[in-house]
Amino acid sequence: MNIDHEVRESVCDLAEDDYVMMAEIIGLIVRVGGVPWDQQISRAGRIAAGLVREGRITPGSLRGGTFTPWEGSRDEQAARIERETREYEETGREVNLGDIAWFA
Repeated sequence: MNIDHEVRESVCDLAEDDYVMMAEIIGLIVRVGGVPWDQQISRAGRIAAGLVREGRITPGSLRGGTFTPWEGSRDEQAARIERETREYEETGREVNLGDIAWFA
């Protein structure tokens, strides 16, 4: 079983119907299993960043039901996701609903 592939495809499937938050991507990693708990946030960040670079999902913010894509290139957006998820993991912060990014 390829954990990254399974999570990537699940994220894309979810994003077809609704907005997806980073906490959901981490939840998918937990459900699939095989990733140590102390690496789940950064792994989710790498997966999301890869999908952003490929143009399969778009990061942004969600306020009042309105999705606003982030500014910048795909590479800049992906780097931001990787940086923020790494910071959460290194500081031991928990990713809560709506933290880091929403994806469309």
